[in-house]
Amino acid sequence: MDLAAVAEDGFGYVVNRPGDVREVWPGSILTHSPNPLPEFGSASRIRLGSEVDDPVRHVRAWFASRDRDRFVWSLGPSTTPADLARRLLDLGAEPNPAKSEVTAMVLDREPPEAPGDVAIRRVETLEDYVAQWEIFFVAFEVSEPEREAVRATLESRWVELVADETGWTYLALIDGVPAALGRVRRTEPGPLWLAGGATLPSARGRGLYRALVRARWDDAVRLGAGALVVQASDMSRPILERLGFRATGAIKLLIDRSAF
Repeated sequence: MDLAAVAEDGFGYVVNRPGDVREVWPGSILTHSPNPLPEFGSASRIRLGSEVDDPVRHVRAWFASRDRDRFVWSLGPSTTPADLARRLLDLGAEPNPAKSEVTAMVLDREPPEAPGDVAIRRVETLEDYVAQWEIFFVAFEVSEPEREAVRATLESRWVELVADETGWTYLALIDGVPAALGRVRRTEPGPLWLAGGATLPSARGRGLYRALVRARWDDAVRLGAGALVVQASDMSRPILERLGFRATGAIKLLIDRSAF
């Protein structure tokens, strides 16, 4: 498959983790994970005809049947109809407050080496799993109620993830202290998907992001995956470009609260 296509609709192509649900419909790919944050439910690779009201109702009903109160519509250059974002807004969707636009990007050549003073450790203990989420909460200013909702799932989720090889996370450490994280997921077509990352504000500018990209690139080489793909925020895009990623298209993210 074309790398740009995987980057555009990566949410729909990642390999399921334990507890995840993925359904491929003619007009969309729907994914749901038990995590309550909205990004863990998505509708992607959306190819609808001119009439959208019924398909939208079917998608919303699918998420509601899984007790998901929020999910994200991922709308890329190949989404049809071309004005679907406007129509979804008319039907009650909203720009995703966390990030409403990202850029699909591809890395298919070797990135720079990691800085020598940054240590990388794969998350392989519950303690590190909790640490990665605490970094995420601080970096993205997650509200306290959402933090508590996620914390309540961590121990049970970790039990499911211990033996999972469809995705994994690295911590970047400064002086032995975790200060950044970078997730990676396998995709059905092959390229590895950068499934999010975060750096504590106090540790930014130290090369941790670069080190985490390099660790995941080395995984891609080791596994014969051939490339990394990602959907980058405005903050991470210039960093990724300096590391060799190329942009392949703009993605709009709309949050849907129709189950409320």
